[in-house]
Amino acid sequence: MTHDGQRPRIAVDAMGGDHGPGTVVPGALRALREGCDAVLLLYGDADAVEAELNAADHAGLDVTVVPCTDTIAMDESPAAAIRRKADAPIVRAMTDHREGRVDAVVSAGSTGAMVAASLLILGRLGGVERPSIATFIPTVRGETLLLDAGANTQGTPTMLLDFARMGEAYCRAMTDRERPTVGLLNIGSEPSKGNELAVATHELLRGSGLAFHGNVEGNEVLVGPCDVLVADGYTGNIALKMCEGLAVFLKELAGSGQLEPAELAGLGAFAEVVKRRFNYEVYGGAPLLGVQGISIICHGRSSPLAFEHAVRQAERQVRCDLPAVIAAATASDPEN
Repeated sequence: MTHDGQRPRIAVDAMGGDHGPGTVVPGALRALREGCDAVLLLYGDADAVEAELNAADHAGLDVTVVPCTDTIAMDESPAAAIRRKADAPIVRAMTDHREGRVDAVVSAGSTGAMVAASLLILGRLGGVERPSIATFIPTVRGETLLLDAGANTQGTPTMLLDFARMGEAYCRAMTDRERPTVGLLNIGSEPSKGNELAVATHELLRGSGLAFHGNVEGNEVLVGPCDVLVADGYTGNIALKMCEGLAVFLKELAGSGQLEPAELAGLGAFAEVVKRRFNYEVYGGAPLLGVQGISIICHGRSSPLAFEHAVRQAERQVRCDLPAVIAAATASDPEN
């Protein structure tokens, strides 16, 4: 982590995402132009990255290009690619992070590769069974932090307890909530509802000392009954994508020709409101919590605005020394 007033050094995979440097570079530069006080290191094909820099206004900005010759395809085995391709942007950036040359890594490349690189190169924090992808979902009452959003397709009760502690600590560090409430995504409100994982996790959360709200059913998620919502990655990822699909559903319905004029009158405007609320770009990316560093995973389809916010988010996480915050929260767990 950066100390003594030094500016955070943010490593960005310039080749990641659907559009590569043409989207990544303008967005990352915009963060610096709009007041993000950080040093930017762009990892990728030097010619491609420098061409985008030359086409943009980067005068006076602290930007360095780190040439990389390898790439990791979306369909490659993440662990094998990390071991084989030492000069891929994600691998180079994570290695530099581990060795203290940068303070955070941002990428819209393969999620599997980012998770694998974070685990294999940075390593887990002590006391954390598995890291977790955390992402905010807009709700009627504000925002709810959902984790795990897809890093772990299976879970154990102690893993979900870790997720709850990490999510609660993240909320305290990154928002103004002093004692965030924690809910468990489940099929019913009663403690005895759900599968063995849900029942056992409920028992652990109830005795954890956290502000445990209880079970949260799927139809309550968008109301926002709690600050942190915990699930295994399989369930959490499905819930997240169902929520994201709501805006798409409304927009498609409005243009489908199936509605009467009176029905259509307000739906189009409402669909636009929902689309704005569920705009992933304003969140930038999702942090992988529980590793010895700062790893931010962006949508593959991220726009320049999304990369701007991802760089901003990385700067904030460095300044609050987020890994230390998470380590302290998980170390307080008597189960670990």
